[in-house]
Amino acid sequence: MFSPNKMSNLPISDDTITKFNQAYEIIDKIRGEPNPELDQYFVTRETCLKRALSVTPEDYNHKRIIVLGDMDLVSLGIGIISKPKDLAVLDLDKRMSEIALNMKFDQKIRSVRFINHDIRTKMLGVLNNQFDYIFIEPPMTQEGLEVGLSRAVQCAKKNEPAKIFLSFDADNKQQLIDEYVEKMNLTIENVKKSFNEYDFDTPLGTRNSDLFVLDVNENSKETILIHYFGPTYYRESTQVPQTYECKCGRIHSVGQGGTYSSIEELKEKGCPECGYSENFRFTSSIMLE
Repeated sequence: MFSPNKMSNLPISDDTITKFNQAYEIIDKIRGEPNPELDQYFVTRETCLKRALSVTPEDYNHKRIIVLGDMDLVSLGIGIISKPKDLAVLDLDKRMSEIALNMKFDQKIRSVRFINHDIRTKMLGVLNNQFDYIFIEPPMTQEGLEVGLSRAVQCAKKNEPAKIFLSFDADNKQQLIDEYVEKMNLTIENVKKSFNEYDFDTPLGTRNSDLFVLDVNENSKETILIHYFGPTYYRESTQVPQTYECKCGRIHSVGQGGTYSSIEELKEKGCPECGYSENFRFTSSIMLE
């Protein structure tokens, strides 16, 4: 548990730190263990509060915030230190439903709401261009980064200043970040190296990741607008070969040791069963919601 002295350099009172600790203890029991299928590792309690303080509490007040995937409980920290107009939590993990209910009624964070949604499916239209601050930690893969960042851009306001707080680690991460920042017309405001510390090892065998602060511009645009049918999570991305299903139901093996060297080759040649050559669905062990 935090001691007030240890956190005295943060712009919150000792009473707020105590309140956060008490709420965290309760909700951590509801949360349980991380689900490795969903690339969950859980940041430390210290990181949870530090990430929530990426913006000063006063700047959160009366603003709209969304956390895309929040088993790290960042919304809890935000809800305790400030009074946002809207605190939306979007997650595939249904445990977040009970967590959000506890936050709203037991912890008195009235602005919080839970949206059960899979970022691999098209973003809900009512969330587009709505939020001042967006927090996301996508799966630590190139595919996860593009999908997650696309959804964050979709949610961000374009006609007013908006920021995305992206927690991410992967091989060649800076190259990947630079690539998608350019494609989506974002601006890197700041990079906080090794900002996030984890209680569990990540798939890369580390216990930390960087926090990228990204500015959204009026011409920012996602690269994935509709459903995404490819691998997303770390185990899927490293699986060789990968299997894709045609709309006719035939399964195709793609990658090293597969029938096709790449998904592009499969699309070019088309399904030999029915001739289809458009969107083949990756056969994920995690069913689309």
